[in-house]
Amino acid sequence: MMEKKPSRHQDPLWIYGVNPAREFLFAHGGLVREVLHSREDARVREIVDAARENGIPVHWVDKRALSQTLGHGNHQGIALRVSHFPYADLENLLIETEAAARPWLLLDCIQDPQNLGAILRSACFLGISHVVLPKDRSALITPAAFKAAAGAPAHLTIALVTNLARAMDRLKEAGLWLVGLDLEGQVSLFDVDLSVPVGLVVGNEHSGLRALVKKKCDILAKIPAMGPVQSLNAAAAASIALAEAVRQRLKASRD
Repeated sequence: MMEKKPSRHQDPLWIYGVNPAREFLFAHGGLVREVLHSREDARVREIVDAARENGIPVHWVDKRALSQTLGHGNHQGIALRVSHFPYADLENLLIETEAAARPWLLLDCIQDPQNLGAILRSACFLGISHVVLPKDRSALITPAAFKAAAGAPAHLTIALVTNLARAMDRLKEAGLWLVGLDLEGQVSLFDVDLSVPVGLVVGNEHSGLRALVKKKCDILAKIPAMGPVQSLNAAAAASIALAEAVRQRLKASRD
């Protein structure tokens, strides 16, 4: 599968934390340029030993030096310097024979790396494989997002696209039904058939879906509020929608 690098400049990408580092190393070891560690327990030794077996330089540093390198101390004593995150090419994904076998997730300008990480963690947990991100006005796979996702991006196929609206057109041409989450949606998400080939579209944390993205959706659905709080953050809404899609598909497979 062809990989794409983000077009805009980024500082060196560090993957830190025990679980994120382990997941990235075992999934994309060829992209790891060096390993820094300040611990010697069994979990870190597993990562260090695997890196050495693959010819990756490993360096012991003290905790303070590692914190200075990363700019913070939230690293759990392990960090990988990687060349880039392996974004996928959308066109390559669309030629896969089972491209529509699982729900797709399209994120319209999610800007908080913590929210992005939380969404990707839920997606990975629920077995979603394909995610689409716009290049601009969106959080990308940064160290903070990777850490918040507990390493989930290492197991996801994430396409980075220049124009999300055009990408939606391509997905519809490929047979996907696009369902946008919207507070003003006229139908409950729970009344939408999500067992068909579907892409779930989640909007920005504050402004929701952009007007053109809304227009490209086949249907706008809301998660019905049953209590006094009338809205959800993007990560919670995405998790509920993905879980509902998986629930419907499991039910359909049993019927």
